[in-house]
Amino acid sequence: MTTAPDPAPQPDSEPVDPAPTRVATDDPTPTATPLAPPPVPPAREPFWRLSGRDALAIGALALVGLLVAGFMVVSAVQRSFDAAMGGYPVENAEYVVERTTLGSEVTLSGTVQPTQRLDLSFTSEGDVTAVNVNVGDTVTAGSVLATIDDAELRQAVTDARAEVNAAWTDYQNARRSGSSAEVTALRSEHAVKEQALTEAEKALEQASLVSTIDGVVAAVDVHVGDSVGAGSTTSAADATGAATSGGAAVVVISHTFQVDATVGGSERSRLSIGMPATVTVSSSPDPIPGTVTGLGVVAEASQTEGRPGAANFPVTVTLDGQPADVFAGIAAIVTLSTDASEAVLAVPMSAIIDWGSGTDGTVIVLRDGAEVPTPVTLGETGGDMVEIVSGLEEGDTVLITVGMMTTDGAVGPDGMPLDGSAAAPAPEATP
Repeated sequence: MTTAPDPAPQPDSEPVDPAPTRVATDDPTPTATPLAPPPVPPAREPFWRLSGRDALAIGALALVGLLVAGFMVVSAVQRSFDAAMGGYPVENAEYVVERTTLGSEVTLSGTVQPTQRLDLSFTSEGDVTAVNVNVGDTVTAGSVLATIDDAELRQAVTDARAEVNAAWTDYQNARRSGSSAEVTALRSEHAVKEQALTEAEKALEQASLVSTIDGVVAAVDVHVGDSVGAGSTTSAADATGAATSGGAAVVVISHTFQVDATVGGSERSRLSIGMPATVTVSSSPDPIPGTVTGLGVVAEASQTEGRPGAANFPVTVTLDGQPADVFAGIAAIVTLSTDASEAVLAVPMSAIIDWGSGTDGTVIVLRDGAEVPTPVTLGETGGDMVEIVSGLEEGDTVLITVGMMTTDGAVGPDGMPLDGSAAAPAPEATP
């Protein structure tokens, strides 16, 4: 009997799944073979593992994007601000510095104050018995505003007068029969008694607060029942409706007013006592005429960040008449008409790119084709021009701003388009 040979060995390989066994069914539709899943793409390298060249390119693009976005934001903010201020400059022009005559008006700012003010307080001790006025009342010279109990003060006057009479009698008797030393002593004693009587009478007079001017009651800080004396008040009630009294029991201000202002040193020489002025205040619909009645000769220098600033001189302008719609403490603008100044070096105000403290400024000067920021010292102004005290020479060329961009396009100082075209007329209505 012949033995069958062993099968040849097969190479190692993955086991093969047996063919699927078809199951006989009544459905004649063939069964679909399932598809293999799609291949999974290889994972991307994280950006921090990119090559140096790729990372540098991406960083540069990001930086450019940030710069562009920042520029757009700043430009939008600047345009919004400039639009709110009326527009923004669209171009510069050259201006040759020359001598010119500035405007003939000087404008000052100040505060309205009464020409007279009485701060009245009791200097005699006593209890307040009457307050005859309220804030806003009109009073005349001699009006009694408030009083204190003066019974003790009257008695003091009576006693002092009796002592004066007695001292006088003693002095006369000594002259007839006394020694020289006794006469001298009694004469001195009589003088002392007379001084005491004078003080007692003065204290009695001060038992009443009396106005010495015609005016208006501005403050009342005393009440019936208050104990007063030596300029102080112990109030029995809270003050109501009183203006700032500064410790005074009653304040009276005049019907006439003045403006306290200051003027710079460069313009002081253009002012003089008696010069006419026009005063504008918010409480009056019309300008009020006035006159310069005070012009200081001692300057008051301000301090800016620890450095001395511009020196200003006090100016007083008294308003004409007794304007009823002017009130103490409000702001005022004073316009003074002066003679035109001599020709001075001046540039348009738009040439100043940096208004420093006091009279410091900066302009852009063209020198050999280069734009050179140049510090200058500024003087008086007139219209849209400002005097150059130092820093420039006649014939220098500076840059000035010409035209503003508005919602209607670029316009010049006269409001006309910079391209010379006129605004198109509105179309006529079709009948």
